[in-house]
Amino acid sequence: MKPHASGGYDWPFVSIVVINLNGKKWLEKCFKSVLASDYPHNRFETILVDNGSTDGSVEFVENVWKYPEIKIIQNRENVGWSPANNQGMKVAKGEIIVCLSNDMEVDSRWLKEIVKTMRLDQTVGIVQCNSISMWDRKTLDSGMNFLDKYGFAYSYTPQETPRQVFFAEGMAFAIRNQVSKEIRGFDDYYFMEYDDMDLSWRARLAGYKVFFCPTSIVYHGRGGTVGGTYFERNTRNIGQYVRNHFVTLIKNYELKNLLQVLPIVLSVQFTKVLFLIRARNQRLVLATLRGFSFVFKDMGLIMQKRMEVQQRVRKVSDAEVLKFMHPFTPTLLHSFLASQARGKRFILNGCPPVRSG
Repeated sequence: MKPHASGGYDWPFVSIVVINLNGKKWLEKCFKSVLASDYPHNRFETILVDNGSTDGSVEFVENVWKYPEIKIIQNRENVGWSPANNQGMKVAKGEIIVCLSNDMEVDSRWLKEIVKTMRLDQTVGIVQCNSISMWDRKTLDSGMNFLDKYGFAYSYTPQETPRQVFFAEGMAFAIRNQVSKEIRGFDDYYFMEYDDMDLSWRARLAGYKVFFCPTSIVYHGRGGTVGGTYFERNTRNIGQYVRNHFVTLIKNYELKNLLQVLPIVLSVQFTKVLFLIRARNQRLVLATLRGFSFVFKDMGLIMQKRMEVQQRVRKVSDAEVLKFMHPFTPTLLHSFLASQARGKRFILNGCPPVRSG
């Protein structure tokens, strides 16, 4: 931030994109807190992308609540979380774009803290906010997030200062507009699920860093839009998650590494199916198998996407990306599934065993 003669700062223009689907009950709390941010009001814009809501969400914003500051993109149907974010990003004027779920409330200084973290280094491309549970304001909602080389996720409690993570969870994060354009935003094919991991991975392939900012506080009503845990998601979401996990690996890895990880991931996924069978969860068994089938059905399209990433996005080798991946830990993966089956989040304490620089 460049200092003014007046002693203030030249804060960058920020675009805040909020995605909504039948979330009228969340919108007042969300937008009221966003518009009350301790950030110059002429230095940010707010964009609502509505995915075909039938609960009067758009009418509430337009006519009842009457916030002229909010720009509205109204879709006739649910085009998906990833495409909706891309719609908002395409019209965003900000140097920085913040993607925000509708079931959020933000702390007054959240935007300034995002900007400060972005300004640590010009190669900081993505910053995740520190998400706390809206329900009690004490429980951590999302921590510092990492993938292992097989694409399985691990989350750690925040540390006191900004730190590199592997991916930013999609409910509240910022991305430089130029980075979004360079990697072409989210992959519309994903619709939703695993798309934030893919976006962060491609940003890393393009040579950018992903940070977690502990001082950018937001409050999340997890489960307000989709299920709060893996086992609470509907079968469509589970199928998409499984499919998109494989698609992300296929798109983003160098061939030698892809050939090493795919057999292991298949084995782990089928072990997960056995876990679900033992748990007598036929719904998730069928959803997981359906996710596998989508990969084979769309392999031609997926390979086209791989070619685009490898030829146009990639600037660094897998060796550089792997430095920020978590070691594969089967016991933690089992603990994650067991915790999710009980309807609980699984966030680890301590320092992640990955590079932090």
